[in-house]
Amino acid sequence: MKGMGGISFYDEAMDACERALAIDPKALEPRVTQVYIYMSSGEKQKARELVEQLRREAPNDTGIRSVAGTLYRLDGRHEEALREFDRQLTINPTEIAPVSYNKARIYMYRGDYDTAIAEIERGRAVEPDHPLLKAFHAQILYFMGHIEEAAQMLEDVFEAVPSMRGLLPILGIVYVARGEADRANKLIDHDVIDGACADHDVAYWLASMYALEGDRAEAFNWFERAVELGNENWPWFDRDPNWRLLRDDSEFQSIVARLKAAHETPA
Repeated sequence: MKGMGGISFYDEAMDACERALAIDPKALEPRVTQVYIYMSSGEKQKARELVEQLRREAPNDTGIRSVAGTLYRLDGRHEEALREFDRQLTINPTEIAPVSYNKARIYMYRGDYDTAIAEIERGRAVEPDHPLLKAFHAQILYFMGHIEEAAQMLEDVFEAVPSMRGLLPILGIVYVARGEADRANKLIDHDVIDGACADHDVAYWLASMYALEGDRAEAFNWFERAVELGNENWPWFDRDPNWRLLRDDSEFQSIVARLKAAHETPA
């Protein structure tokens, strides 16, 4: 849920998965968890291979469809991600909230804000106060230029669920856009940094906040960290408006070109 927790938790999680698999080598849940761990620990190819194996073994398991969609999103394979999330919802229509915000993010990457909002509204019709639905709703509103509305919605999320500190860089981005960089920087405490060290999305949001500020060193430090953690979503990186000040920078161009080449070459 994009809360707190550092990189050390991956080792503990992997140990738990291995203990479970020693008891039942065919258990699905620990292997799905392993995919997430591989994605965020520099072993994306292991994640891809395990996802394909799991999809063959249990094509109607929603956890597998969800992790596959997340993996494809992080690889910039947006059409495949959308298909996985659609399949997840077909298998279990009660999972509308996570499917809605995951699909909404992909439409946001494309700049299709109307469809993104429609997805969010579909989820919020069932779970109106779901924090991730509200947070990503706010993020979409921000990209649509509704900065005040986005700020208020995010502030409401953190008031209701203070533990979701990994989302604070999104609010920081909104504050920077509103001309309140000092206020944004005060949000980034030890807990947020700890989360950004371990989470592919949090690291990228933090990088984007610094990019919007024009802080080149911090922006690229966290951008590289996001990539190390498995976030290779180069189609979005290439059009994200938060990077407009640094888009022509040679380091930005090099990172995006490297990822694009890797994903255009068959593994």
